[in-house]
Parts: sequence; C-alpha cells; structure tokens
Amino acid sequence: MQIGFIGAGRAGCSLGKYFIEKGITVTGYYSRTVKSAEEAARFTGTKLFKSIEDIVSASDTLFVTTSDDAIGEVWDYIAKYSVCDKIRDKIICHCSGSLSSVVFSGIESTGASACSIHPMLAFSNRFSSYQQLHQTIFTIEGMEKAVESIRSMFEESGNRVFRIKTEEKGKYHCAASIVSNQMIALYQMGIDLLKECGFEEKDAVMLVGPLVKNNINTLLEKGSIEALTGPVERNDVCTVKKHLDALAEDDFEIYRLLAKKLVNISKKKNKDRDYTEICKLLDGKGR
Repeated sequence: MQIGFIGAGRAGCSLGKYFIEKGITVTGYYSRTVKSAEEAARFTGTKLFKSIEDIVSASDTLFVTTSDDAIGEVWDYIAKYSVCDKIRDKIICHCSGSLSSVVFSGIESTGASACSIHPMLAFSNRFSSYQQLHQTIFTIEGMEKAVESIRSMFEESGNRVFRIKTEEKGKYHCAASIVSNQMIALYQMGIDLLKECGFEEKDAVMLVGPLVKNNINTLLEKGSIEALTGPVERNDVCTVKKHLDALAEDDFEIYRLLAKKLVNISKKKNKDRDYTEICKLLDGKGR
C-alpha cells in the first residue's frame, strides 16, 4: 500500500507519521499551502507534491485530510482527473467524523473505491498527536473493497476498528461531540455558577477538579448506572426544585432536560423507587 495525503493539517501529519512508524509506505503530501505540505513531508520523511495529479499517480490509496468543507471539492477535482482511468482500482478515504463516504459522489463510475475512517481522538497538535494513535479506536464505513483494505491496515497496526452504517454517521459523530465538546459546556456552566457565588475562577477550578476526575473515572470503570449519584438519583424533589429556582432561563432548561435523562438512569438503578413527583416537577418546568 502506498498512501498519499491531500491535506497536511493535524490529522494528515499525525496519521502519516503513525503509518511510517508502522512500516506503511507514505508517498507524501499535497496541500493548497505549499508550506504546510513541505512541513508534513519533512516531518514524516516523505515527498512534497505540488499537484493533485502527481500525488494521485504516485499513490494507490489517498487520504483526503482537508477540512470537511473541502473534501467534496477535492473529490470533484480528482473525479475529473479520472477521465483517463487515473484512479481506477485506487482507494479514496477521508477522516471526517460527520461526513460519510457518500461525499465521494459517483465514485462507482470511476472504478475506485471509497470509505471514511474516523479516529475517536481529538488531534490537538500536528507533530505530537500521532503518539496517541497507538491506543486509538477507529470507526469505518463505505464500499466493501475500501473498508476491508483500510480496516486490515489499521488492525495489523494494532488498532481496533468498528464498522458503522453509512446512514448512521451523523448520529455517531453527534455522540462523540456530546461526550467530548458538550461535557466542556456543562463544566463551564458549573464554573460560571460558582463565580456567581463569589469564587475566583482558579478557586472554582480547584474546588471541582477532584469531583470531575473521580466522577469520570468511576463512570468509565463502572458505567453510568453505578456511577450516578446526586439529588435526582436520590429522588430529592426539594433540592432539585432549589436548583431550578437558582438558574437563569437557558441554564434552567439545560438542567431540566438533563435531569429528565438522569431520571431514566435512576429508574434503572433503583427499580423500587417512585420518581413520579420529580418527573412532575421536571415536566412542569419547575416554575
């Protein structure tokens, strides 16, 4: 396998370096910004390509690691180039979490095969994130030939790979975003409330730090049902009412909706506990 990267950002640099470490051939990089491609090529010890045509010709597998918005544009250009059978039997892949392989529209007519592969990892640095890929789990979807080839490559490198349905890609990425990005929003919501109580931000962070760490560790170790504690789980209607009364409108609605989710988990944990009153409070919006 000879892999070429179109796009030399964090994902492209990280994957290229990882492949090189695993003994997989990387032909090099093409990018709209020559400097980025040059840096990526130097970092991985591969070649700088100055045209898409050249990198396509040199590679049997292409990873399009551009921004999501640019993937379709890159494919349209490659598809036009394929008029002379330049990409027949090649594999075209992207690493977007939200887009599926459908973005490679009309690929069947070119003789190429498409898939999307997504690492459950946030690439934070172009030149160091590759170190985390050894333990990263990937998801894959797309055409059978591409899926089998790319999945085998990652599995032989020691990574676990799950296959998902093409039509579920949006829901899958939403799940990843919720447990990653939106948990940050909830954390900041708590910090802001403590600041309203008179805490300096650094003191608020120090105060909740152990609580956050212990809760996440318990959640990962025991699961959501066993990890759940707090006033909703205890069916403490009065305390939940006080919480709702303390919140401004936006935060109030966030709390109410999340509390309803917690009631569902609580019912699984405490099958003999009657949550009727707290459900009424939350359904009636508490005010």
